[in-house]
Amino acid sequence: MVISPPLWLRSLTLLALNLLYLMVWGFAGISKVRDGMPSWFSEKFGGTILAKFPGFTATFWLLTASELAVFALALAALVRGEFLGRRAPGFLLATLAGSLFVFLQLGFGQWLTNEFNGAFQQFVYFGLTLLAIHTVLAFAPVSSATRR
Repeated sequence: MVISPPLWLRSLTLLALNLLYLMVWGFAGISKVRDGMPSWFSEKFGGTILAKFPGFTATFWLLTASELAVFALALAALVRGEFLGRRAPGFLLATLAGSLFVFLQLGFGQWLTNEFNGAFQQFVYFGLTLLAIHTVLAFAPVSSATRR
């Protein structure tokens, strides 16, 4: 037997998830655009493969672009009001799926530089994002049109 949560609980939960990821990727991506590549970036990754391919500058801006893309998806989900339950949470699910890939990028950098505590944190963020995806699917099942 499946118990459906009240609409207000679903809406608040989806809104909180939406705002959390909007905030995380908005602050991360916008600050990178505003401040540019930090001086420590080349020092940190100088002994890794990222120094040769794709290079420091490309690595930094690819990460920035990824964070801004996921921020844009979260913003679209918020503007569409997906948290209200009137529409399938397509953009919110895309935000969460995109977040998985950003956490992979960040975790890869941590592993390359032997920062195992930071890598573990990325692993936890990844796992909690999977839980968030499960929550969104449980609270607001997507239509068959969204699954394509």
